[in-house]
Amino acid sequence: MQRKIASLPEDVAELCLIRVGIQARRWTAWPFVSRLGKAIDRSASEAIAADAGLFHSERFAFNLRHFGVLQYWRSFDDLEQWVRRPPHSEWWRQATERGRTKRDIGVYHEVFLVPRTAIESIYLDCSPVGLSAFGTLGEPVGSLTTSRDRLGRRSSSL
Repeated sequence: MQRKIASLPEDVAELCLIRVGIQARRWTAWPFVSRLGKAIDRSASEAIAADAGLFHSERFAFNLRHFGVLQYWRSFDDLEQWVRRPPHSEWWRQATERGRTKRDIGVYHEVFLVPRTAIESIYLDCSPVGLSAFGTLGEPVGSLTTSRDRLGRRSSSL
């Protein structure tokens, strides 16, 4: 079994995670939702290519009517600067307008700021995903074999 751990690049003190979700309330929303998903993917590709601070973007799906993207940003400032200009600002405006007028979709975003000392990961026989897609890879050996140890939470009584 291949076991890997991943950590943030050394120059990143705090990771900015954003989860953008889309909920289709009616099947008639599907053509718009499909276009919206493609626009989000294009925007992410452009942010990565422009070195705007986006490390990685990946889609998630809870079911056929609720899906979105999880993005890993170098900082909140990088994220905020990117979202205030096209193409992001255009698809976000279209989505919120659609939600207000047709009421057949819901959209949301959640932002999490995570200090590097509060992040740990392990990947067992996985292709690159999440932090392992852009972070620094290592081997889980010695003091890096448990989540508690990778987070530096080992107490002397355990």
